Amino acid sequence: MKPLALLDASQRRLFASPAVVLLAVALTACGGASARVVSPDRGAEAPGRAVRGRVLYEARSATATGASLAVEQRPARHVRVDAVDAAGAVVGTTAADELGAFELAVPPGAVELVVVAELRHEGTSLAVTVDPGGAQPHRMRVPLADAGGEMLLLAREASAAGFSGALHILDTLLRGMQAARAWTGRELPPVFAYWGRGVTRTWSYYRGERPEGSGRYCIELLGGDPGQQATSDTDEHDEAIILHELGHFVMDSLSTDSSPGGDHPAGYLIDPGLAWEEGRASWFATAVLGRPYYQDTIGLEPQGRFRVDHDLELGSRGPRGIGSELGVGQILWDLADGAGGLADADADPVALGPALVLNGMMELREVPGAYPAISSFLRHLVDNGSVTEGAVKRLLADGGHPPEVLPQRGGADWPRDVALPARVSGKIDGLTNPAPSGGPNRPQNGVDAVKVYRVEVPRRGRLSAQLRIFGSGAVADRQDLDLELRDTRANLLDSSRGEGPIEALSRIVEPGFYVIYVRDGGNGNRAAFELRVVVEPL
Repeated sequence: MKPLALLDASQRRLFASPAVVLLAVALTACGGASARVVSPDRGAEAPGRAVRGRVLYEARSATATGASLAVEQRPARHVRVDAVDAAGAVVGTTAADELGAFELAVPPGAVELVVVAELRHEGTSLAVTVDPGGAQPHRMRVPLADAGGEMLLLAREASAAGFSGALHILDTLLRGMQAARAWTGRELPPVFAYWGRGVTRTWSYYRGERPEGSGRYCIELLGGDPGQQATSDTDEHDEAIILHELGHFVMDSLSTDSSPGGDHPAGYLIDPGLAWEEGRASWFATAVLGRPYYQDTIGLEPQGRFRVDHDLELGSRGPRGIGSELGVGQILWDLADGAGGLADADADPVALGPALVLNGMMELREVPGAYPAISSFLRHLVDNGSVTEGAVKRLLADGGHPPEVLPQRGGADWPRDVALPARVSGKIDGLTNPAPSGGPNRPQNGVDAVKVYRVEVPRRGRLSAQLRIFGSGAVADRQDLDLELRDTRANLLDSSRGEGPIEALSRIVEPGFYVIYVRDGGNGNRAAFELRVVVEPL
């Protein structure tokens, strides 16, 4: 443990709290050393002792038949360690170092050490909690032995409580946060992961700020079915999945958001904004791990399997284009590899490194109306001189991507810009299978099932949009189309989801850019349409 003079600001505040026992002396490296502990409540000194130890956890790795049965012991870096008395009060606290080692002075009344799945280190604040609000971190309690010497606090995978998984999540998040800070120089807000073995069973998500207004951000990770770790999907040892969800947080904090959400199965061409957000989150995960493998296991070997097993260097199977999530990940990997610690196995013509790629994404945030896809990102990198147009064209051709993924300067891109008052025609097709642009049709959010338009509102006014469907607009006739208005963070502002030949919405808006979606009603529809948009000044 560091002397008080060497603690960072957050640690000094912690030890300054009257609810916490203060250290009177700096500790030595000797496990049996004595110390004096000052109690602010009693104002008197009591003899204490120095406890030294190390916190380790057991981690599994990914295999083709599930997470490995073999475990690896790893240090719980910078994790919090408390000394607790018989009444449950914290009477001493410290943090482990990079090797999981800690040293703590405790008073005679301390009865146990508690390892808490949270850390604060060099401006990074992380936790893994048992509740969705982030208030209750996972804990492991260890009786405080009377004997001297070093204590080994090992979180075992065999434990039903799954504390080893909580520590694996925590350390993986730390790894991602350290990489993001190294690449960008930015300090990010606090993050916590809500996870529980057999508890968090829906999916793994980035949940955004939780609770709203708290300044803390949440990811939720699958914990598998109760008592079924060997056969169900639990993500505490899937480092790529943990980092994918953290990647959404990093992009949300530092860059843009052009995803309206929704499921995104492999093998489809989907809404380009959704493909961009999901593909770059997967790229972030692989860049942090330093290898191009994006893998998600289900169960334990030998009875498990891979849910996802992609090699971003080899490329994706299935249709290619700006709506390919896997294509986005592959392109970003090829842009970055060959520099910044990422090996390049296919000798593509670009080697920017992950820092330049991520900072390029951050630059787009400053572009008015930014609502990017892989196409506008590539155009941005070319236009700002990060890479030549010829090199990007060769990269795309070598990877099997269509050349239109890099649009011409000033040419048509996604979303389509329309000037007010706007009147545009188009066609929605979530019914034809295979889809017109390739691959199976996807009514919910396929690239053919969604058309996206961007408008700039110069002054405060009432924006009115009317969608005329050339057909009945009825579900029974497979002509049901919907209309949505979103801001440039993809937040839904208004929508019209009726059945009939006309969909319309009207809303008072402030100056700025807005995005209008025309989309399949969700069950497989095909119809031509005309969209009109006007803004009446107030």
